[in-house]
Amino acid sequence: MPKPRILVIDDDESIARTVAAFLEANGYPVTVATSGEDALTEVRSGGYPVVISDIYIDRVTGLDVLEAARAANSSAAVIVMTARGSVRTTVEAEAGGAFDYLAKPFEMRRLLETVERAAAAAEPAAPRAPEEDLEAFGDILGFSPPMVEVYKRIARYARSEETVLITGESGTGKELVARALHENGPRSGKPFVAVDCGAVPGALWESEIFGSIRGAFTGADRDRPGVLETARGGVVLLDEIGEVPLESQARLLRFLQEKEYRPVGAGAPKKADVRVLAATNRPLEEMLEAGRFRQDLYYRLDVLRIDLPPLRDRRADVPMLVRRFMEGIEGVWIEPEAIETLTEQPWPGNVRQLQNTVARLAALRAAGPITRQDVMDALREPGADAEEEEETTQLSELERRQILKVLEQAGGNKTRAAEMLGIQRRTLYKKLARMSWK
Repeated sequence: MPKPRILVIDDDESIARTVAAFLEANGYPVTVATSGEDALTEVRSGGYPVVISDIYIDRVTGLDVLEAARAANSSAAVIVMTARGSVRTTVEAEAGGAFDYLAKPFEMRRLLETVERAAAAAEPAAPRAPEEDLEAFGDILGFSPPMVEVYKRIARYARSEETVLITGESGTGKELVARALHENGPRSGKPFVAVDCGAVPGALWESEIFGSIRGAFTGADRDRPGVLETARGGVVLLDEIGEVPLESQARLLRFLQEKEYRPVGAGAPKKADVRVLAATNRPLEEMLEAGRFRQDLYYRLDVLRIDLPPLRDRRADVPMLVRRFMEGIEGVWIEPEAIETLTEQPWPGNVRQLQNTVARLAALRAAGPITRQDVMDALREPGADAEEEEETTQLSELERRQILKVLEQAGGNKTRAAEMLGIQRRTLYKKLARMSWK
């Protein structure tokens, strides 16, 4: 297939000719424009699948070129380049549909990689066989034998009123399993309340779960319903059950045995009307031996059990999960070799790590294919020295663009954005400070 014609726009003729000569040497037919008016005339013809334009030309800017090119050909891939980038121009270029944003000076190898991706994105998409609708399978995906065993247990345990202990590494989907038990059981029309036991301070744990009455302790100026009251008639998930303070475990055990509880400060107990599910990523058996978890409570929780497999034990499910995480992202796709690379990874963070990695890969691509190399770059974890060095250098325009896009996808949530970017939250704050983010 012949390579697409490229329009190169720069008011610095030496730069324009150098870029053009390099691309022509790599087989691309190139037209050069060195003024804004000539550039607009060319792009309005709609004959250029790929356009490379400086952001500052003359009275006409690269943003004007971007708008005209996209108006003439909605599938045109416009690469913006500049030596004087800013947050404003990057945001405007991104909003206008720029394919990529390159900071001058750039390596020609980097330019060629970007052009090749742009050319691939500009090609008419080959017809593909219709893909299976993943919505029919619900929130939990996977056809591997370990997951089928999980489904069988959900089906058998959903209609029971007994406690279910859900175990598995962090990121395996324990809360999704708990919700599936709730949704397929007789209490499905009632509340589902999940509480992270590790996030509740030890002194407040009992009032959080059982509630409290006015005057029970300093600051208790009103009756406060606990989780059990809030979820009345429904299901409570005690997530990270291994984090329950040892001194509160006896009261939790009594509640599970007697199906009644006493709000903090109350004189009379109250009957409970909830089903209790518990989840943990900690080895409770080891905690028993260390004296950090009550044996009688453990046996009371471990009536029914669902053990979730780590992602490395169900690698055949990775391609389907990737498809789910890519749903709704237009103009970006993952090449088969990239999916193979994702499938080969150990995924210590399990499905959650895979989801964040896919989100990060998609955020890096305005359009075009996600390649095996893209996957390897996203998975590479910088060492401490590299991170410190990065914090002392100026942000590249590409990095600015990536951060802005991921922040938008995360709804402004910086903690979530840091997870998607694969960096620590403090590192993200430092980057935002250097961007003069307000």
